[in-house]
Amino acid sequence: MLQFFRSRQWVVTRRLILVGIILVLGYRSYGDAIVLRLRGANPKRDIVITRAEFRAELPGDKPVWIIGLRNNSKRYTYDQIQLQATYMDDKGTVLENDKLVVKQKLTPGDEKIIGSVDFKSRGGAKRGTLAVLGAEEAQ
Repeated sequence: MLQFFRSRQWVVTRRLILVGIILVLGYRSYGDAIVLRLRGANPKRDIVITRAEFRAELPGDKPVWIIGLRNNSKRYTYDQIQLQATYMDDKGTVLENDKLVVKQKLTPGDEKIIGSVDFKSRGGAKRGTLAVLGAEEAQ
């Protein structure tokens, strides 16, 4: 039995165990940072809509959106944020779907509230919802 501890196989096994321990401890300490570096930009995951108000009752012929956006990414800056807008009447019936592009630069961890006049008259729409479709990664 003591001959095994003097053999070449024990030396190799001991080194492999030490490398395994170092890898486990390194992953526990720096795993999130490593995964963040390897993972690419994902605007649907990173950009969160914090506020989405559709105001059709304001004076004038065009309705207004009040949009709050937050970039939860720790690494990527986004621009040209594409949103899916769904317009509904008082009863919740979907009247129209449209794509909006918000030309706003969001740096990592940044949150902005934007007021935007809708480019179309939306008829009988009284409510609206927004969803993030995508965005361009800014340099």
